[in-house]
Amino acid sequence: MEMTRRRPTAHLGVLMRFLDFGVNQLTVHKSLRAGIIFFLLIYYLICLESLSAAELFVHNSIGKDTNSGSKDEPLATIQQAVRLAQPGDQITLLPPRAVYRQSVTLHNKSDLTIEGNLVTLEGADPLPQTGWEDLGNDLSRRQLPRTVWDRHLLIVDDITERMGRTQSANAPAFPKPEELIEGQFCFENIDEKQGWLYVKGSIRNLEWAVRPNGVATGGKTERITIRNLSARHFLNDGFNVHGQTTGFHCHTIQGYDCFDEGFGAHDDCECLVQRGDFWGNENGVADVNRAITMYEECLFYGNVHVDVLLVGERHVLNDCRIVNQTEARALSAGPRETRTGEPFRLDLSEVTIIGKKKSPARIRINGGLLKMQGCRFENVELNTLGAEIVE
Repeated sequence: MEMTRRRPTAHLGVLMRFLDFGVNQLTVHKSLRAGIIFFLLIYYLICLESLSAAELFVHNSIGKDTNSGSKDEPLATIQQAVRLAQPGDQITLLPPRAVYRQSVTLHNKSDLTIEGNLVTLEGADPLPQTGWEDLGNDLSRRQLPRTVWDRHLLIVDDITERMGRTQSANAPAFPKPEELIEGQFCFENIDEKQGWLYVKGSIRNLEWAVRPNGVATGGKTERITIRNLSARHFLNDGFNVHGQTTGFHCHTIQGYDCFDEGFGAHDDCECLVQRGDFWGNENGVADVNRAITMYEECLFYGNVHVDVLLVGERHVLNDCRIVNQTEARALSAGPRETRTGEPFRLDLSEVTIIGKKKSPARIRINGGLLKMQGCRFENVELNTLGAEIVE
């Protein structure tokens, strides 16, 4: 069954004849008549875009990428749906709450909606119980391809282990295999392509992160909406926004247990995130360079380095919560470099930041303009040296 796309352009001539007849019957001023025609044409164009849009379906277990993308013939991968999609289309993921061991890149795409249906994009693959070399003393190893950027995440019984390592230069080295304790791992490179994964303890229920990003953008990408989607266990970011990406809107998303960020806007990007949860990453979110971002009703907690890192151009946190549970800095913001245009600006509205009882949450705003309204800080160390407080 082929997916049909309604194209009502043939009706444009009929509409114009109707407008010519109907509006000319009105005894109105010429300028008002022109205004009515203009309004009706705009209304028609809106309807035209809606009618010409299609819905593409993806089903990760029964779909095939040679299918049409209809509900009866779903595709297998989100990437193939993106290739087929036209501006105005919606991509719907099935079945609801499924785990997709895949990722998607949006490059030079516009006017698309991805309805995630509470699907989780998974950056890791299961490791088989066969093929391991038993080294004795409950220590096992197997040969694996080296991962991208030599980053490593092992998921043990659904718990993510990174061995304290991050992308920063001062990240700790792996322990030697004989120094591992139960539940830990290390990776030793063999050559440019292969390495040894050492695991101490059971080799049951293990997963190994292999994919770089959950959702990535690049090029000139405009007016993308993503709803009800999670991304976990990726070697870079759950949501990685690059290129000239504007009108990037995410609603009800989660980015967690990724090696780098849960969500990151890294270039000339304009993003709105509503109802997002970000935890277990190196940084919950990290927006840099020329990024302009707004977060509404979002939750950040349990990250390794910084819960919220905002060093782009302009950022807004509205009705958000930062629950600082680790040694990570709760909030770090400010201009990263000298600017010649508009100054860096951060707006905090109805933001709650809660620190640990024995150690306050650290907030550092080191420049630019800062506006705070209706915020609640509990056990917080606030440093705004260099920032200008504005009303």
